[in-house]
Amino acid sequence: MGDAMGLFEAIHTQRAIRRYKLDPVPDDVLQQVLEAATRAPSGGNRQPWRFVVVRKPEVKEKIARYYRMSVEGTYGPRLGPPEAEPDTPAAKRRFESRQWFIQNFGRIPVLIFVCADMSGLAPGMTPDQMGSSIFPAVQNLMLAARALGLGTVLTTLWKRHEQEMKGVLGIPDNVAPLALIPLGYAEDRFGGSKRKPLSEVVHYDGWA
Repeated sequence: MGDAMGLFEAIHTQRAIRRYKLDPVPDDVLQQVLEAATRAPSGGNRQPWRFVVVRKPEVKEKIARYYRMSVEGTYGPRLGPPEAEPDTPAAKRRFESRQWFIQNFGRIPVLIFVCADMSGLAPGMTPDQMGSSIFPAVQNLMLAARALGLGTVLTTLWKRHEQEMKGVLGIPDNVAPLALIPLGYAEDRFGGSKRKPLSEVVHYDGWA
C-alpha cells in the first residue's frame, strides 16, 4: 500500500466511473481492495459481509444480460439519445459513459457483489436493515480502489433481477446481495465532482 494516495485525496477525487479499460486487475491489488473492505465497522462486530467476485467472462456476460434487462425495464425509452440531454460537453460525456457501461457491462474486468449473511440475526430483520453493517464496507472498498488507481461505481439497478442473478452465482437463500460494484482501471477521468456547500446540507442542533 506504499504507493496508495492519502485518504482525503481519495475522498475528494473519487467519482462514479462507468467506462473502464479492459486490462485485468492483478490478484494482489484485488486482495488489497477486499481486505480494506473487511476493515469496516459492523453492528456487534458481526461482520456479515460476503463478497462474490466475478471474473469469468461467461459468468459476467450472464450477469450483464440481466443488468441490461434491468436498465430497459427501469428506464425504457427515457435512456434516449444525447439530444435528450442538455447540449453541453459534460452531458455528452455522461451519455457516452452510460452507454459504454450498459453495452460493455460484461467486459468490465471485475464485478463484485457485496452481500449480507442473514444467518443468526434477530427475527424480523430485513436485508435493507443490514445496510448499516454492509455499506461502510462498500465505501471502504471504493476508496481503497480509488487509492490504487481503480475505478468503481455503486449499482443497485440490477435488483430487479436479483433472484436470477443469485441463481447464476449459486448464492444461498440466507445471503442477500445488497450492492454490485464494477471494478477496473478507469477510462473516464477521476476528479472532484460538484457538491452543494455545507451551508445547504448541514443543520446544527436541530433543523433550522
